[in-house]
Amino acid sequence: MAKQTNKPEDWRILAERDVAVAEHLAATMVPSPTEIIAFHCQQAAEKYLKGALVILGEDPPYIHDLDILCSLAIKHRSSFVSISSSCTIINYFSVQPRYDRGISLSEADMRLVLDQSKTIRNFLQSEIPELFQ
Repeated sequence: MAKQTNKPEDWRILAERDVAVAEHLAATMVPSPTEIIAFHCQQAAEKYLKGALVILGEDPPYIHDLDILCSLAIKHRSSFVSISSSCTIINYFSVQPRYDRGISLSEADMRLVLDQSKTIRNFLQSEIPELFQ
């Protein structure tokens, strides 16, 4: 297994690539590959959170669960509570449809996940601006 980066700017760059892919797919593909877009949204949120955790002095665990990552951030700054519901929404709609062939992700659900990932990014731009410098 490859070692994770501990540089916030590396996490941000990777997150921005996932956001760009998700937005590009959502804007250009018909029908939209909803599960793939949601997956990239989850990946972006995860990487943004891991970059924030590094800045907060935490060594991010090698996990993909946004709820756990958010809980770790809350231990450092209670303001992260404001994005906890966004983390939960993204977790549910990004992982479950990707691995459970009986669940499909609607266009509306995909848009919700995309919006929630932007909510997390916007929060972090305000709360941890050094991540975006």
